[in-house]
Amino acid sequence: MDAVIITDMVQAAALRIWRGLCWLAIKIFYRHYEVAGLENIPRERGVIFCANHANALVDPILVQAASGKLMRPLARSGLFKVIWLKPVLNLIGAVPVYRSSDKGSDVSLNRQSFARVCELLERGEWIIIFPEGQSHSQSRIQTLKTGAARMALSTLDRGNTQPVLLPVGLTFTNKGEFRGDVLVYFGQPVDLSVPENVSDKLRVRVITRRLTEGLREVTINTDNWEDLELVSKVERFFALRYGKYRKRSLAQRFASLKRIISRHKLLRKREPELLAQVTKDLRGFEKVCRSVGIKGYHLDIAYRPFLVIWYSIKLLFILVVILPLFIWGVVNSLIPFMLTRRSSRYFAKSLDQFDTAKILSGFAWFTLFWGVQIFLVYRYAGINPALLYFTSLVVSAGVVIRMRNEIFSIKENIYVFLLFLRNRGLKEHLISRRNNLERELARLVKIAKRL
Repeated sequence: MDAVIITDMVQAAALRIWRGLCWLAIKIFYRHYEVAGLENIPRERGVIFCANHANALVDPILVQAASGKLMRPLARSGLFKVIWLKPVLNLIGAVPVYRSSDKGSDVSLNRQSFARVCELLERGEWIIIFPEGQSHSQSRIQTLKTGAARMALSTLDRGNTQPVLLPVGLTFTNKGEFRGDVLVYFGQPVDLSVPENVSDKLRVRVITRRLTEGLREVTINTDNWEDLELVSKVERFFALRYGKYRKRSLAQRFASLKRIISRHKLLRKREPELLAQVTKDLRGFEKVCRSVGIKGYHLDIAYRPFLVIWYSIKLLFILVVILPLFIWGVVNSLIPFMLTRRSSRYFAKSLDQFDTAKILSGFAWFTLFWGVQIFLVYRYAGINPALLYFTSLVVSAGVVIRMRNEIFSIKENIYVFLLFLRNRGLKEHLISRRNNLERELARLVKIAKRL
């Protein structure tokens, strides 16, 4: 068989493995992973996916897993010098970008990179780029570099194809924590049409401005983290109040946050004193709830006999069937889990690097520890016990991941149930405070709509 054909087959198989690893990492690390806007991706054309850069090396993995087709990332040239990362980047066909801010970087080589991108786009392939340039932990997108616009326009000027410039928003909850949530949102393609008499420099600025607007549409942007925390509390308050907290999708929550942010900006400008008072009342209500150890949804639970019996049966099932598997999973995973936590804290220099550090450290430590354990079982007991042991590791680890929060929730619910039994007036008092707060928030909403 021809050597070129064999090479292509090996690379295709390796790429399938790469995509599978992306999905595996996401399913393990994130509790909810949701994709919106897939209908905006033209499948038969070359696409430049332009995503906000909030989470270092995790970002291209998330977009890759969401797209369903191989993407070629643009990566800063310094990453190709990392021994363990270089073969991965070469395998997935990453294109190096040479930045003047990187020591020893020859920016003249960007001509080759741009030409390579144009060729890939003309072949209908997909490129992913992070036009902010640097991963960050800011509460809003940063000023975009012009590279994406220049690549799109260069490909367009060659006349062989019309590429697509597509904004992609990555929105995280509890970034840096294990089992957080992430929404990947594909926006509308950017309009690349510009009048013919416009200079190349102005064309690039116009397209970059349109891309910035497109990215703002698919990302959450606030002036600071305090504002985002406040609007998140308001969104959660209304979701709990109207019974939508557990039913809402991440896309629905995203849309609600966008609406609340726009109204919050209006109110801060036009009704600052009223907004400050309601904000103070909301934080006071949540502080009281935290001080007694309850969450908002506990106030809506009606402790009827049927519910108590059903919950008791569920608890008994967990204790008899699930808990042994949970304990077995903890016993076999505790050491690599703790080492993953410690090493990720050591390697991550900022919040936007924690997810990447945890995923990479987790794969390394769990592979090492489980590999040694399985080998020892195989050495002293044979192949069948080793396969059975491996199965027990995978199943019990899955139980730990799925039940970790559930067990905490069970403990919390039992505590609150006993608390309300001991202090029957507490629930009525908190409901009364919540109702007053709801009226204040409803008044703010009406004012914001009028404005």
